[in-house]
Amino acid sequence: MVFDKDRDMPATVRGMDGSFVEVGRPTGLAWRVHFSRIRPGSAWERRQLLAVGRLHAQQRRGLA
Repeated sequence: MVFDKDRDMPATVRGMDGSFVEVGRPTGLAWRVHFSRIRPGSAWERRQLLAVGRLHAQQRRGLA
């Protein structure tokens, strides 16, 4: 789990391509960011990312 300083969002690492890191969120949003613009996520940011994932899953269940 990392924190993107440019977007001010926690995300999970999905892959690497040279000096770029592909990151994503539980909602399906994915993007590439230069490795110098990310840092390890804090415990609070990790909980925030998990909460976003739970909320997104709950909302998708409600739409079915």
